[in-house]
Amino acid sequence: MICRHCQKENPESVKYCIHCGKPLDEPERQTPPVFDPHKEEGLNDDWSKPVEEEKTEVIKPAKKNSHVPVLIALGVLVGLLVIGGVVLVTYFNHQQEIQHQQEIARLEQEKEQEKEARKKAEEEADDLQDENEYLEDRNDRLEDRQKDENESEDHYQYGFEIDTWYKANYNMALRNAGDYNATQTGHLRKDEQIFIEEIISGSNGSYWGRSSSGDWVCIQDNDYDYLREE
Repeated sequence: MICRHCQKENPESVKYCIHCGKPLDEPERQTPPVFDPHKEEGLNDDWSKPVEEEKTEVIKPAKKNSHVPVLIALGVLVGLLVIGGVVLVTYFNHQQEIQHQQEIARLEQEKEQEKEARKKAEEEADDLQDENEYLEDRNDRLEDRQKDENESEDHYQYGFEIDTWYKANYNMALRNAGDYNATQTGHLRKDEQIFIEEIISGSNGSYWGRSSSGDWVCIQDNDYDYLREE
């Protein structure tokens, strides 16, 4: 249907022009006749006033609610904040747990190090005690050796032990002095024992021993060993 006001095409089902908003079925007004007071007496004086066009209310599209996107954005923001808070809390809890485990591991390591140090100190103390005992034993042995040497010096003359028993390897002559030319005082049989108290050196590389009875007997010379220690 063509609007007689704006001359634009409109669908058949509408009553108002979708372009200018005026009614499509409004009858066309005819031009009023020329006023003739002689012919048209008694007519209303307002008949010549133009007829006011009927105002057609144009239906405007409803406005969209502008608050909805803002609310959606706020909801998304709040959700992100909540998720971020949960992530942060989880992260901090995880970090605290890691620090707690590290602290436990550090304490365990310190305990182990302290244990090792205590064990090492005990071992060192034992080693020191063993060393002290060894030194004490060594000193005792040195003292005993020195004592034996001192006693040996007292009990040896010319490398022969004195104040001990000897046994004859041959039949020997006993004399009144430590010399081959000394006067003979008796005899010493083979394998007979004699107690020697003193030893002197004589001629021909000989060594003479004085018995407890005062007699002298040759112990050794360059040729023979006449006595042997028991």
